[in-house]
Formats: sequence, structure tokens, C-alpha cells
Amino acid sequence: MAVLLVMFLHLRDLERVYRADAVLPGWADIGHSGVDLFFVISGFIMVLIGHAYPATRGAAGRFLYHRWARIYPTYWFWFLLTLAFYLSAPAWLRFEAGQVTHLVESFFLIPTWTPQLVPVSWTLKYELYFYLIFSLVILVPARRRILLLLVWAGYMLIGQQFCYDAPDVLCHKSLFLTMHPLAFEFLFGAVVAGIYLYRRSLHPRFIFILGSCLLVGSFVIYIRSGVNLDDNSWYRVLLFGFPSALLLYGCVELERQQGLRVPAWVVVIGNASYSIYLSHFLLFDLLYGRLATLSVLPAALVAGIVFTLSLGVGLMAYRWVERPLLHLSRGCFGSARYDPAGQKAA
Repeated sequence: MAVLLVMFLHLRDLERVYRADAVLPGWADIGHSGVDLFFVISGFIMVLIGHAYPATRGAAGRFLYHRWARIYPTYWFWFLLTLAFYLSAPAWLRFEAGQVTHLVESFFLIPTWTPQLVPVSWTLKYELYFYLIFSLVILVPARRRILLLLVWAGYMLIGQQFCYDAPDVLCHKSLFLTMHPLAFEFLFGAVVAGIYLYRRSLHPRFIFILGSCLLVGSFVIYIRSGVNLDDNSWYRVLLFGFPSALLLYGCVELERQQGLRVPAWVVVIGNASYSIYLSHFLLFDLLYGRLATLSVLPAALVAGIVFTLSLGVGLMAYRWVERPLLHLSRGCFGSARYDPAGQKAA
């Protein structure tokens, strides 16, 4: 449900832009945690998928291609659609200064310091970085992969001392990204997957409750402190990333041991989360811009309409855009014999 948290956050942000009578509460800022949960889940899934790959260059290449196919085609669809609105009807959207000055970098998800055409695409750059790391991990025998992940963690810890604290002086954005504390949330997910794969049962019910309590407590601390997460990334990792890892372990282990059933609507939204994530900011902006003239409608009603319509379009985009593009792009590389987790896990 990470994508719903992010949607709630962005809905609040845009409501404040378009409505003087905004009603969504300030505590909607907890939606930031959706990204942290998303990163932890990504680390978990990548280990589950990569675990079954043999230590060959062909397998690593296939893994990397399948991850590319998961990210780029659907992203490019929403990138080009946003660009079309900018070129044909720029008044319909709000564009930040510099948002359309580095289109090549935005298109290929190359790290830069400037705003991106698709605002949420910054997280995809971390995903691509993580995919690259895991394609290298696959090249070594399974028993040594944990060692390579530890080396990666050490690199990030040491590198931050020289680069992260003064990024504009000492390193390019790409290097800065490789050392960012948020990358540790992928490692949290990888650790959860390792425990899960080797069936080390660690009292999942207790850990689930502990993770839930810590996450709620983190929400309270964050709301009361008002800390800027962009300037306090380690604070964010500990506040949201660690509880998310505990919560994830509790969920997956309870599902395996005790048959925990996930509601069908959660599965549907989870499968479509990537399309919902990429589309919602554009849709929020368009819908709020069109509905702004209807000031007679209560702000709460407008927020509900915008949220519901955007969620619905995201679900349809998954069915009619993302899935066909995914099948087409993966089909270009042959069968998915080294992708045992398949599309659903990806």
C-alpha cells in the first residue's frame, strides 16, 4: 500500500496549491514513508528473484534486461504524455523552473541536480542503481553474494564521508546517488529476503506488531518534529525504513506459516502500483487544474473525486498500457526462463 501513502501526500500538496480552503491535514506528510516502504519491498523482491539465477553472465544480462523492461517502457509512456501536455497545453500543468531543460537526462533517468519532467521519477534512479548492483551480485556464486552486499554497504558508509556531505563540490549526482542513505533501505529488504529464504523464523507475529508500533510511533515523531527529510536522510531511514522492514518480514512470514490472507483489493492495487505511481501526479495536476474553477464544490469532495479518478485511471493504465508494454519488451529478449518470480513479483 506504499503507493496510496504517496498519493495521499501529493494530493495534499496540490490541494494547497489549487484550493484556498484546503482540508487535507498536515499529517498527510507521513505519505513520505510510502517511498521507504517501496524501497524495502524492492530489495526483498530483488533477492527473491536473483536467488534463483545461476552465476553466469547470460543470467545476469537477462536479469538486468528484465528489470529494464519493468521500468523504462511504462515510464517512457508517461514521460511522453507529460511532454505532450507541456508542448501543447502548458497552462494545464504546473512546471518548475528547470523541469524541461534536461529532457535527455529525464528520458533515460540519468541522475542530475535539476527537477525532472516526471516528478516522481527520482525514485526510479535508485531502482535502476539497485538493479545494476544486483546484476553484479548474480555474477558470483550464491554462497558469496552476501559478501558482495556487505562490500556494497561498506562502500556507501565510507563514501558518504567524502562525498555525501558536500555533493555539489566533490562528486557528480550519479556518484552521490550511489552513496545515499536511502540505498540502505534496499539492503534492509535484502536482509528480510535472506531470512525468509533460509527459513529463519523469528517470531513473525511479534515482529509484525513491533514493526507496526514502531511505524506508528515514527509517524508521531515525524509530525511533531517537523524535520526536513531531504536534509536528514539517515533520520528518515531509521524512522521509516527500519520499521518497514520489520513490518514486511512479519507479513511475509505470517503468510507462509499461518496462511495470512491479503484482501483482493490490496492485491489489485499492489499489482498496478507502478502505473498508479507514475500517473497520479500528472492526473492530480490536470484534475485539480480543471476542477479549480468549480469553487462551489466542497474541497473535501473535490479531493475525493481527484483521488478516485486518478486511482481508477492508474488501474486501467496497468491493464491497457503497462502489461502490454511489459509483455512486448520482454518478448523481444526471448523467454523468461531465468525470471522465476515472473511479472507479479517484479
